[in-house]
Amino acid sequence: MKSVLFVLLFICTCADNASAQKADCHKFKNGTFSITDHGITTVITRSGTEQSEFYKGSAKPTTYSVKWLDECTYVLTPHQDVFDKYPDMPKNALLTVRIIRTSANSYTQTSTSNFSDLTFTAEMVKIK
Repeated sequence: MKSVLFVLLFICTCADNASAQKADCHKFKNGTFSITDHGITTVITRSGTEQSEFYKGSAKPTTYSVKWLDECTYVLTPHQDVFDKYPDMPKNALLTVRIIRTSANSYTQTSTSNFSDLTFTAEMVKIK
C-alpha cells in the first residue's frame, strides 16, 4: 500500500510541476535575450522558428532554426553561417535547450547537443 501511495504522489507531483513550469515558459518563446559567459555577452533574438545570436564584437549573427518540442524544450538546427564560422561542427548538429527554471524576466536553461557529452547551464535575461 505504501508503494502505491508513493507512486501516486510522485505522479501527481510531477504533473503539478510540469504544468506549472509550462505556463512560465511560454513568455520566453519569443523575444530578445542576453547571456553573459566568461565576461562575453551574447544577444539572442528568437522569433517564431528563427533565432539569431550576436556575440560581442561580431558583425554578423549566427542563425538557427527553432523547433519547440514542448512548452519548455526546443531544438536549434544551425544554418550554413554557423558551419562557416565553426567548420569542425558536424553537419547534422542539433542543440537541445531545456528551460529548467523561470523568474519574472529570466530563465535558466541547460543546453546539450548530439555531438558532445557536455551540458551547459546558463541564465538568459529577457531584455525585450
